[in-house]
Amino acid sequence: MGISRRDFLKGSSAVGAASLTGLLGDFLKSAPKMPTRPLGKMGWDASIYAVGTAEMPAGERSVRTLRELMDAGVNYIDTAPSYQSTRSETLIGQAVAGRRDQVWISTKTLERTADGAYKEINESLKRLGTETIDLLQVHAVNDNGSLNAVLRKGGAIEGIERAKSEGLVRHIGITGHTRPEVILRAIKEYPFESILVPTSALDRHVNDFAEEVIPTARQKGLAVVGMKSVKGIERATKGEFEPAEFIRYSLSLPISTLTIGLRKIPEAAENLKLALAFKEMTRTEMTALEQEVERHANMTTLWWKKQ
Repeated sequence: MGISRRDFLKGSSAVGAASLTGLLGDFLKSAPKMPTRPLGKMGWDASIYAVGTAEMPAGERSVRTLRELMDAGVNYIDTAPSYQSTRSETLIGQAVAGRRDQVWISTKTLERTADGAYKEINESLKRLGTETIDLLQVHAVNDNGSLNAVLRKGGAIEGIERAKSEGLVRHIGITGHTRPEVILRAIKEYPFESILVPTSALDRHVNDFAEEVIPTARQKGLAVVGMKSVKGIERATKGEFEPAEFIRYSLSLPISTLTIGLRKIPEAAENLKLALAFKEMTRTEMTALEQEVERHANMTTLWWKKQ
């Protein structure tokens, strides 16, 4: 990539009203087309870079950044009503206004009852400024008790199916951070159309979703969306590794797209550059990275693995 991600961000930190086009300049003019992959059987070719919005800053700059990412070919935005107390959905609604057909919107519900999920979906629709949510995901199903609550009569799935029957939701997915066996059970017991799971080189060593869950999901034709490719890595390794290595690792797994958090504009610019110039890791390279980071794979670094 020429310049390291760390040096790129350091050199960009003084840019006041930074923008992606301002930071990347001529690169975007000659950049290759954004790579895409089929989103399972849902009829959408997703950009390999999906914007995650859990830590998205407030304000017009985030709206502008989302629009610039869309201009560059990013066509998948991941959100949830729990992100910044619903602020994320509101900013996304502003960003996609007038160009809703250019982007896939995935949001979630933490509700476990039918009435709660149906109510939350309607609230999300208002904030997002759209008539239909492309993918509604049951959020953070990390134990069997939660899965039982979601699937039982009167559970969240019942409310989501009601919303789908009314045209408010197009597809239904599930997310899990902690226990692969729970998500494996979920996709065997209910026809979910997508999963959102951790896909980092660190995760390979603790409750790994890549071993059985991802292959099973792929066999069933589900979309596999990755997350947490760099979460915790910088703090745990104190700059020993470049985050770009971990993003490239996750994108080299058999996934449909990877959510990468929009935290700072310089980071978004570098993530965009990485996605546009993506080259798949060899299995040898992936194994080497897994081995290098194994000593950092613990419940402190991978805090989302705790129940």
